[in-house]
Amino acid sequence: MRRVPQVVLIVAALLAAYVAWPVYTVARLRNAMIAGDSAVLAARIDWEAVRRSLKASMSAEAMARFAADPDAPAPTTWQSIKRTVAPRLGWVIDRYATPEYLPVLLGYYRFWRGTVRPMLMTEPPTALAGTFLAGSVPDRCASFLRRLRRAAFLSPTTMVVEIEDKYTSSRRYTATLDLQGWQWKLTGLAIGGL
Repeated sequence: MRRVPQVVLIVAALLAAYVAWPVYTVARLRNAMIAGDSAVLAARIDWEAVRRSLKASMSAEAMARFAADPDAPAPTTWQSIKRTVAPRLGWVIDRYATPEYLPVLLGYYRFWRGTVRPMLMTEPPTALAGTFLAGSVPDRCASFLRRLRRAAFLSPTTMVVEIEDKYTSSRRYTATLDLQGWQWKLTGLAIGGL
């Protein structure tokens, strides 16, 4: 009888670790983007799949903004604008959805005199700002969890995580992670609320 609670505890611990694993990967990817660590980004992201998903989300966002514009031209002209603008977003994504330039695309870095430099942004207050835990690992975890809007497993090997942007609360990043081999990889990224 004593072994049953031990087995239940072990299974519960393994399930908790399995659920935390892809969320940890997302946090690690975010830190790599902020630090500009292209080696981690190259290893943990399926770039072709991410480019495809970004193109789909960006062109949909652009079309939705144009459609919501009260000054939009008549539908026949509008149709030609959609056909003209949507393909033009592709080259931007092809250029910037790389390990070196993804931080630029997402706004963590900027170009300055031909080089890529960190953005000088004022950090918003963290979840535990003003306490003795400010700036610590629990503070970063609490801040991350405060911005986490959704995390769901679509299958045992696919997870979707939606995170609110730290600087612009209306912007959301929806990441799709797949378990490939023995590591979670980012295979889809959609940006909403541009």
